Amino acid sequence: MRYPKNLRVIEGVLHTLGLLGSSISMRQMVCAVELAHEDQSLLTNVSKGLYERVAKEFGNTNSAAVERNLRALRDRQWTKGDVDRLREMAMYHMKVKPSTGEFIDIIRHYMEANDLFPDC
Repeated sequence: MRYPKNLRVIEGVLHTLGLLGSSISMRQMVCAVELAHEDQSLLTNVSKGLYERVAKEFGNTNSAAVERNLRALRDRQWTKGDVDRLREMAMYHMKVKPSTGEFIDIIRHYMEANDLFPDC
C-alpha cells in the first residue's frame, strides 16, 4: 500500500470524532478519504469505485471486506464516538446514521472546506 500523503491530517480529523487506533479499518478509512479527495467520482458508486480502489491499495483483500471494515468503523463512531462533532462537520443535524459513503464524504468535504489537505 502506498503511504497516504495526508495520513496525519486525516487521522487527526478522525481522532476528533472519537476514532483512535491503528486498526486495518482505520488505515482503510484514511485511504478511502484520501482517494475520495483525489477523485470525487469514486463516491458516485462507492461499492464499485471507492471500495475496490481501497482493496487494490491494500492488496490481499476484496471490496466486500473493505466495505465491512469501513461500515464497522462508521458504526463505532456513531455509537461510541462524538456524534455532535460529526453533525458539526456535516453542517446539518443528522437524525440517522449516515451511510458509509456519506460518512467518508462528510470527512472529505469538511477537510476540503477548511483547507486541511496540505495539497489544496
